[in-house]
Amino acid sequence: MSGSPIITVYGVAMPFSLVVSEQERRFSQPFNQYGVSPYYKWAKLHLGYRNIRFSNYTLGGANFWGTGVELTPGRWRIGAVYGRFNRAVNEDTVSLEGRSQYVRPTYRRVGYALKLGYGKPGDYVDMTFFKATDDVKSIQAPSRQSLVTPMENIAAGIHSQFGFWKHKLTFDIDLGASLLTRNLLLSRGNSRFTIQGLDKLIWINESTAFFTAGQVAANYQLRQGGIGLVYQRIDPDYQSLGSYFFQNDLEQITINPRYSFLAGRLNLSGSYGVSRDNLSGLRGFTTHRTVGSAALSFIPAPALQVNLGYSNFGLGQFRGFGDAFNDSLAVSVINASYTGSVAYRLSSRQMSHGLTLSGTYQNTNDQNQYTRQYTAASSDLASLTYNLTWPVQHINATVSGSYVAIESYGRNIANVGIALNLGRQWFNGKLRTTLNHSNQKRTANGQADGQFISTGLSVAIRQGKQNLTVNGFYVYNQYGFQADGLQFRTFAELRGNLLYGISF
Repeated sequence: MSGSPIITVYGVAMPFSLVVSEQERRFSQPFNQYGVSPYYKWAKLHLGYRNIRFSNYTLGGANFWGTGVELTPGRWRIGAVYGRFNRAVNEDTVSLEGRSQYVRPTYRRVGYALKLGYGKPGDYVDMTFFKATDDVKSIQAPSRQSLVTPMENIAAGIHSQFGFWKHKLTFDIDLGASLLTRNLLLSRGNSRFTIQGLDKLIWINESTAFFTAGQVAANYQLRQGGIGLVYQRIDPDYQSLGSYFFQNDLEQITINPRYSFLAGRLNLSGSYGVSRDNLSGLRGFTTHRTVGSAALSFIPAPALQVNLGYSNFGLGQFRGFGDAFNDSLAVSVINASYTGSVAYRLSSRQMSHGLTLSGTYQNTNDQNQYTRQYTAASSDLASLTYNLTWPVQHINATVSGSYVAIESYGRNIANVGIALNLGRQWFNGKLRTTLNHSNQKRTANGQADGQFISTGLSVAIRQGKQNLTVNGFYVYNQYGFQADGLQFRTFAELRGNLLYGISF
């Protein structure tokens, strides 16, 4: 069960969030979570389980249990949080259900973050600081095979947005630096970091490493278009314990032009970027990537719109450090995608019609002759949708057909389907009913491979500040005998759910 109720009392808004499930017993970190962030004017308080983002490279959304505050009096931008980022979990190779299931050990992690900034949206500068430490005594010593060690981290960042000439030229700069000790069990010393006083903030030893990361974006706005430029560089193995994931060992630059013609009826946009990894030069190979895309939107008549798109992603590996590079295993792939759609809509007070035709073709071309037969693939997607609406009667009907074909590794799979949807509002919108049905037939290498049928009914009731929704579905999935000899089980099931909401 999950919910996000908002309670407002005397001008103080209190948005709650909660997640409750029987799955709590199966997760090493908390699954059942409760939190609230009441705010009044320029003051906001965080209590319970929260995730807050001060910077992409310091506190970047990691979930914690604790407290925090964000204050914006005038042009000041002040923030602080403190809490537990991981709870202690001992290593275990047997689950509570008696089945063999490895439980990864986790040290109890406590941290805090600070933010101080000044400015307004679009013109500000923020400085952030984050620190987190694992408690080495919070769990029994994990096995060496677990590869889990207690860590400590401090990270600092600066984020600024500003512009010139009435913001025709804007900049967005986000920089970060992280000092990470990967193993607190090692004794001090034997480190190349000797900055005076730094050892008072973090335990420094031979496992300590320093990383930097940053992104600079510039955008110039013209009367009928503009151009953007983005540069990003992240050191190999960059990590902050205040964020869950970083795409590291990366350097890339991207340019994004756009322009409008014919009083906005014709719009063109594009993007081109190049990137590479192996910034340290110590890996056996370096991967280069190129990404390009173009889009066109044209409105030849008020009721007609045409959209076209193209994208190209190329990836290639080249020799790096040492002699481990192997041409027969090197990656060299070009992935191209073509999209197009035509939409026609005609409306009146009594009735409106809408017809949309869309299609997509994707192709993966492996340039390596040794791996081409295993990785080359292509797909075709097409759909036709017709929508009919009677505004006065509050009735809406939609019928659509779709076709999907995929060819990969000598296997051809195709799906052909049709879908229907009928909805109506009753009693001035207090009651809404929706009926839908879809049917898809599958083929594999030209032979019938079963079908998928789904029928659903939804009834939604709204009365004052309360609303109730009842959904019911019937699903039938029939499998045929696969060309590769696999047999899947045919099944049918009924599903239903009940949703209730109330606002105060």
